[in-house]
Amino acid sequence: MKHVTVATRGSALAVGQAEPLVRFLESKGYEVSWRKFSTSGDQWLQGPLDKQVGGGFFTKELEDAMAAGAADLLIHSLKDVSLERPAGIVSACIPKREDPSDWLVMRPDAPEDLTIGTSAVRRERVLSQLFPKARFTWIRGNVQTRLQRVRDGVLREAPLHATLLAAAGLKRLGLDLAGLTVRPLTPEELPSAPGQGALLAEARADRPDLIEALAELHDTMTARCVTLERRVLAGIGGGCQQPLGALATPQADGSLLLRAAYAPDGELRRAEARGTDDALLLKTVLQGIGLS
Repeated sequence: MKHVTVATRGSALAVGQAEPLVRFLESKGYEVSWRKFSTSGDQWLQGPLDKQVGGGFFTKELEDAMAAGAADLLIHSLKDVSLERPAGIVSACIPKREDPSDWLVMRPDAPEDLTIGTSAVRRERVLSQLFPKARFTWIRGNVQTRLQRVRDGVLREAPLHATLLAAAGLKRLGLDLAGLTVRPLTPEELPSAPGQGALLAEARADRPDLIEALAELHDTMTARCVTLERRVLAGIGGGCQQPLGALATPQADGSLLLRAAYAPDGELRRAEARGTDDALLLKTVLQGIGLS
């Protein structure tokens, strides 16, 4: 029996989203061991991540394990993955994407001048345009922790009425949102973070058997969309903490609709383009948000 060591973050969401891939490998005759990591991003709870220097907040520990030979397969949320990938790591598959949207989860008694907890610069700067009376405060912790803070209505001894969460995570966890008001945000309102809702499985370059096996789970359209979104991110200099939303959506006629919202220094710029030429879509949207 072939063996594979799978590395993920240790959160319930990270493990839960990795489990279908693990079950698939087991169905192919693999014996699977898990290595679950608490990453620097998980451990930093003293403020928003954009106040930290560097990158790879949620991936570095997994990549280090791979480099040391302690893992054969990494499973990430694609939105957390840096544009530059370490040597010796090969993309094995990008499975079909879950809902990429953001949901505003609120207390039912939230006032018009509600306080929203989020640590994403993208979410704060775009939502401040949609909810001009809202106040924003940083919040850290896993999905369950953030929901409990909203239920309690208090964060750091101050009122908290709502938080923003990725729909994909809420759906994968199957959490009970009873007693809370959910306001799904459309792509027109808030384009998601590049790659949001998608997973990336990366294998050691010397494990072609894993790459071949996982190719069955690869979704070509998802890969095309998230690649285009990450090219928008690369166009503004990269970094998962950029105030950028970018979402490519397949259309019934075979074209893609690419939307972006970019808010440098508080100025919100929006752009969209539709077509079949990905290079032209990228160029049009980058120009639309003030880049060439």
